[in-house]
Amino acid sequence: MVNAAARLVLRLRRYDHITDALAVLHWLRVPQRVDYNVAALVFQALNGFSPPDPDQLVCVADLPGRHRLRSSLSHRLQVPAYRLATVGRRSFPVAASIL
Repeated sequence: MVNAAARLVLRLRRYDHITDALAVLHWLRVPQRVDYNVAALVFQALNGFSPPDPDQLVCVADLPGRHRLRSSLSHRLQVPAYRLATVGRRSFPVAASIL
C-alpha cells in the first residue's frame, strides 16, 4: 500500500525501484513505522500525555531501592517476564521496554 502510494505521488512506473522513492519522500517501511509508533506511545506515557493504559509501564527508577542510583534519573523501563517466545516479545509492555 505504501509502495503504491509512493508510485502514485512520484508518478513512477510499476517496475521502477521504490527504495529511492521512499527515501526521497522520507517515508518509513512498515516495521520501522511500528517501532516509531510504539516509541511515540512510550514517550507520551512517560511524560503524562497519554491515555491510562500505557501509563502502567514500570520505570526502573520506580523500583524500590533505586532512589539514590544514577539509573533513577533515566527513563529506562523494566522488561517484564514473558513465557511465549513468539507472541510475548511482541506484546506492548515488552516491546515498549525493549525499544
